[in-house]
Order: sequence, then structure tokens, then C-alpha cells
Amino acid sequence: MFKTLIVGDQDIFLAELNCLNIWGETSGFEIANQSNSRNHALELLREHSFDLVLTESGVPVTDGLQFLEEIKHDKLCPCVVIISEFSEFSYVRQGFIWGAFDYLVKPATEKSMLELLGRVTNYLEINQSLEASSMLYDWAYPSSEEKTLISYIINKDLDAISLFTITLHNLYAILKDNIIEADMIAKKFYLNIIKAVSEKYKWLDNFLKLQCFKGIHSVEEERNDLYKELYCRRISFLVHFIITYYPDTNDQNIKDVCEYILNNPEADLKLKTVSKIFYINNAYLSKTFATKTGLYYNDFVNMVKMARAEYLFRTSHLKTYEVGAQIGYRDNNYFLRQFKKTYGQNSTRYRSAAGCDDYQT
Repeated sequence: MFKTLIVGDQDIFLAELNCLNIWGETSGFEIANQSNSRNHALELLREHSFDLVLTESGVPVTDGLQFLEEIKHDKLCPCVVIISEFSEFSYVRQGFIWGAFDYLVKPATEKSMLELLGRVTNYLEINQSLEASSMLYDWAYPSSEEKTLISYIINKDLDAISLFTITLHNLYAILKDNIIEADMIAKKFYLNIIKAVSEKYKWLDNFLKLQCFKGIHSVEEERNDLYKELYCRRISFLVHFIITYYPDTNDQNIKDVCEYILNNPEADLKLKTVSKIFYINNAYLSKTFATKTGLYYNDFVNMVKMARAEYLFRTSHLKTYEVGAQIGYRDNNYFLRQFKKTYGQNSTRYRSAAGCDDYQT
């Protein structure tokens, strides 16, 4: 039975998770302890062994991220899942940057929790198996894992994150007496995956500084595992970004529309305009888009344009109104309201001074 520690600021959050009919034989997870204080939770983690931490992240978000950072830095628990009221990718992203295994938006339901615990189970079982057997194998470059990972990421499979993490863990365990060689293999493995994914999804260049994914800065030489942690955070970030911005659908027309929007975030993307480009009726496209993706067309376009705006703030010296105009917003005040609504703060935070920090730390 896997042991779970629940951490929440509010008693109602703890009570709601306790009441879900998912614990024990149903999922293979038990609530081993709980805490409404992050300092107390850290004490518990240092004194006892837990397989999973479920932590509430509200306002301020920074507190939850610091808690997560300390858990990952000191290797106190293999899996940390954030449960938050925030659904915007800006909040989600920060969690993955610091190494969260997954992220759920409140309220946590029995269905969403069982799906989550299923993913955690797969990760823990594979990880335990590889830890037990890793020293029995002669290591070669993980070419089969590389092909599998590229396929998983392109197909937006969250298991890619677990497989990548476990593969690197295995590599460094086997080459623990030759860290330089492990670093070289890990770097080649990581860069080949980034290259293949960026070639498949060329639209990523519209939103991410992919050169930052390829560079390494400020790595502490005394920490031999920092390269591994860095690569894992970046792959996790990339996978969740693709899943967030490229809706999963089997409808080829809708897929083509999504790709057009992602490839042309600064174009006129009004429903009427795009419908004409693809010879699709306005009303049909609007209804089908929502049905097939779970997103309203205008909401998706706005999300994509805000991501493009964030990228421009990070990589250019354009004035705020110039960024808004470039992505198609004539009313600068409306643009600023939409940006703040999406990212929770104004454009100043996202200016070019931010550089590669989000992909690095």
C-alpha cells in the first residue's frame, strides 16, 4: 500500500480528500498522515517515508512552490501533486518547473483522483523495479527509450515524463562512478528529444525560447544530480505545454484549425475568418470545436494569443501597446485586462529580463 501525506491550509480541503471513496484497496493508496502546516509537513517527511504528497496551493502561490522546491531539493518524496483553484497555465507551469509530478484543479473528484493515482502507481512501480534491477544491466545508449519518448511526447502522453525521469535515474545509477560519462549520455539523450519534438511541432517557436531548452546555465558543479533534475523539469514543462496548447482531438478538421492558430498567433483569427480559410460553416466550426476539444473557440484563440504576447514580452523590447497591436488587439486596455486575467499579473514580470529563467530553474 502506498503511503500518502496530505497537506492543506484549510481544514475543508483535508476533509474533502478524506471523504473521497478512493483510499485503500480501491486505489492502493492510504492516507498515512496529514498536516495543515508546511513546516510540520516537512518535519513529517524527514521523519517518515511517504510515496506521495498531495498539497493544496492557494494564494500566495509562492509558498506552495517553496514547499515543493524543498521537498525535491532534499529528495523527501518521489511524487508531489499540487491541487489548486487556479487553472491558468501560468500557475500550473510554475509547479512543473519546480518538479511537481502532476497538477489537479479543484474540486478533486473521485474520478480525477483515481486517474491521478493510477498514473502515480505506474510511475512508482516502474521506478521501484528499475531501482532494484538497474545494476544488473550493461548500459548502452537508450536508443529505444529515445524513440519511445519522442513518440509519447508527440502523442501528448503524460507517461513520457515518468519514462524520461526513470531512464535518467537508471543511467546515473549505473554510471555513478563515472558522472562525466553519464552527463554526456544524458545531454545527448535530452537534446535529441528536444530536437525531434521541436521539428515536429514547429509552432513551439512562437511561444518558447527553445534555445533556452538546449542551453545550460548556472549549474552547481558540486551537485552531480543537477543535470538530471534540470532535464527532467524541462521535459515535464514541455510535455505539459504541448498538452495545454494543442488540444487532443481525432477530428482532422479541428486539428488543422488548431495547428493553423498555433502557427499564426498574430493573424486575424476571428471565427468568421478562419471558417472561410477552411471552408467550414461558422456555427458548425464553433460547435464542433467545443465538442471535440472541450474549449470554446474564442477562449482557445485568446489563450494562444496571450501565450504569444508573453513570449514577445520576454524576447523583445516592444512597448505594451505594440505587443497588443501585433497580436491583433486594438484596444490596449482590453488587451492588458486579458493578459492579467490569464497570467495573474501585468506585463512587467514577463519582460525580456526574465530570459531563460523559467526553463532553467
